[in-house]
Amino acid sequence: MNCNFPLLARLGIWISVLTMPALSSTATVIYSNFGAGSSYNTSQGNPVGNAFDGNDYAEGDTFVLSGDAIFDSVRIALSCFASCAQPFFVTLTRDAGNQPGTALETFTVPGGALGTLGASNAPLLLNSAANPALSAGTRYWITVRADLNDSIDWNLNSAGDPAAEALSADGGLTWFSPSGNTPGAFEVYGIVPEPGGIGLMVSAGLLFGLVKKRCAIKDRAQRSKITKKQLRLRGRNSSTLFADEQ
Repeated sequence: MNCNFPLLARLGIWISVLTMPALSSTATVIYSNFGAGSSYNTSQGNPVGNAFDGNDYAEGDTFVLSGDAIFDSVRIALSCFASCAQPFFVTLTRDAGNQPGTALETFTVPGGALGTLGASNAPLLLNSAANPALSAGTRYWITVRADLNDSIDWNLNSAGDPAAEALSADGGLTWFSPSGNTPGAFEVYGIVPEPGGIGLMVSAGLLFGLVKKRCAIKDRAQRSKITKKQLRLRGRNSSTLFADEQ
């Protein structure tokens, strides 16, 4: 085996090509509480930002996946109740004791992006840049927060979603969950490993590691042979020099 760097590089490229099918190339819906045809309650929602009672509201809805996935995007039904000229924030978080926890990715949505409450507005689509890995059986949250310059409603789902809903009256600093409120409408897209895909990637990684290890052993053995040969040559040269001096 010719264990040089170009060989290992080519091997790594071929392994990458062979394991590409381990992940499906197209994102699919991995969670949704939209009704048929992405329907939701167009006339009612949970308040985000200013509800004109002195509080700065944030809302959080939870979901649990049945399988592992790579987070790709989220579609969420949000509407403008009054003024919505300032940016607001949608965040994917971990769970922290049945309430939103550490942020995995935050989307900043520019002001003026929402239609008026009561209209059948297209759900807002937010594409992931971080693509965090999501684990089966683990609880995650989608939260929405804004300051008092915005008055937003997270439209209620119309599919009877029984999941917990979290409410914050201080812009997401603290949470009350479950609030008893109806969850807002949203869906999550992810890239799901194909059957056997994870095993294929692990096997390919082990193969690459084995070949690299064998090449390292062979290289050490080759260097050892060269060193011994150099020592023999030095010994011969020393003997010759001693004989000449005699």
